[in-house]
Amino acid sequence: VRNNNSSRFGKFIRIQFSKAGKVASCDIEHYLLEKSRVIRQAPGERCYHIFYQIYSGFNPTLKKDLMLDKPLKDYWFCAQAELTIDGVDDKEEHMLTDQAFDILHFSPQEKLDCYKLVAAIMHMGNMKFKQRPREEQAEPDGTDAAERAAKMYGIAHEEFLKALTRPRVKVGTEWVSKGQNLDQVTWAVGAMAKGLYARIFHWLVKKCNVTLDQKGTPRDHFIGVLDIAGFEIFDVGF
Repeated sequence: VRNNNSSRFGKFIRIQFSKAGKVASCDIEHYLLEKSRVIRQAPGERCYHIFYQIYSGFNPTLKKDLMLDKPLKDYWFCAQAELTIDGVDDKEEHMLTDQAFDILHFSPQEKLDCYKLVAAIMHMGNMKFKQRPREEQAEPDGTDAAERAAKMYGIAHEEFLKALTRPRVKVGTEWVSKGQNLDQVTWAVGAMAKGLYARIFHWLVKKCNVTLDQKGTPRDHFIGVLDIAGFEIFDVGF
């Protein structure tokens, strides 16, 4: 089952009209975002398109600012299967994505912040940790990727790594630092990447809904379209 243009989420689109038939607003509700794809891809598939678009070099200055200077195959979270799609130019697609941001009234800073957060996820996939024999505490195995991710987030990389390897938990009325082994830290990095992407996605949809809302026009009727599962492309059709 392959469909390179599948949205990988369910949605309910509501187009609202006045009694005179004038479009009043449009809003989107989303469901079931495929978060697992952010950190893991099946053979023959890619991660979400935006990761490859920001790497494409459509905006060389942006790519440099995002510190995406390694070969694409070295970014583990988006390089576990396919890196390209036949007939798709990621550079051109990024241009269209950038234009869509402008059409939907995203500010230049909002666009940059989105790109930084996506790049941070790519850098997080390269973070390495190690655990010494007979010890239960994981520790960073190099800090380059963490420094890059932290710079995108606008935080200190030391605190970022500390939050992953020794997170603070509340016990009763006190806060204590909890040790994490290698598996726990690895799971924490993956969970953070998926959670962050989901929150970016939710914010994007919410922002689009604000732009599409035509205030002052009565909303008397609506047409709703529900899309939960897409029709995929099969090698053989029946």
